[in-house]
Amino acid sequence: MTLPDIADEYAHKPSEQPDWRESYYFNFVDADRGISGFTTIGLLPNVRKREFVFALFHHDKRETYFVEPDGPIPESFVESLADSHLAYELVKPLNEWRVTFHGENTAVDLRWKARFPVYDFGTGSGTSWSGHFEQSESVTGTIQFSDGQRVRINGLGERDKSWGARDWHIEGWYALHAQFDTFSIGLRRDIVRGQVHSSGFISSRRGNMPISSVEVETGFSSGKEQMPIRATTHVSGVDGSNYTLESVLISPTSFVKFSRQFPGGSTDLFENMAMHEYGKQKRKGTGLTEWLFTHRGS
Repeated sequence: MTLPDIADEYAHKPSEQPDWRESYYFNFVDADRGISGFTTIGLLPNVRKREFVFALFHHDKRETYFVEPDGPIPESFVESLADSHLAYELVKPLNEWRVTFHGENTAVDLRWKARFPVYDFGTGSGTSWSGHFEQSESVTGTIQFSDGQRVRINGLGERDKSWGARDWHIEGWYALHAQFDTFSIGLRRDIVRGQVHSSGFISSRRGNMPISSVEVETGFSSGKEQMPIRATTHVSGVDGSNYTLESVLISPTSFVKFSRQFPGGSTDLFENMAMHEYGKQKRKGTGLTEWLFTHRGS
């Protein structure tokens, strides 16, 4: 099993492909306080663009920030990972990151610290990255709301780093992050030209166990929107272990939908903050479920 190098936390030399992208992603759930969220930055040097996303969910409220500033990406690594509202700071490679956000209604200062060893996804389906690794994290910090309320966060989350050309318009994908007290699961299930590609790891303090297969049953909301709101995920490890997770939205508003048009169709990406249950004891966990659906001819 290969392990990421410290250098992989920093910027890579891009290929000449227009859709070459370097990205950082972080999520968290503090179940006791009813607060969750995610944030990501994408750097696309060949098309001179950056992508900044921040989403915060608290009880039935949602705050989102999404901008795509055009122009050359700053040569300074630190400056490339910040705009006037959102900033990512590498504190200790493969161990700790800090994210700050100053929005209309909130001021956020959170740290992601390694809970379990980092794990390398390898090539996956070969459509979404050249390199990709993830890590289960403990997340602490503060959120200041515009009404004066100040909340201390103590939750669990996941972060990932990926780089390479990315095809957003494969048939579809499903991703899951599940944080439990003693282990976590991070996975992807891509469908490319009718073939299923599963990748990911079951992670704990003892180390990382690669996933051999993933099957998912998706539950949709009623009505015209038909958005995915629940999942039953069957996960098998290479050691023969099996896990079945039942996942639901934390609240009706704890999701964001992204849509992209492309010649010949469109894609919808649903990013859902979720509660998970596992096993006969119905052990509780937190994390994310994510679906991408491609619609040809739309």
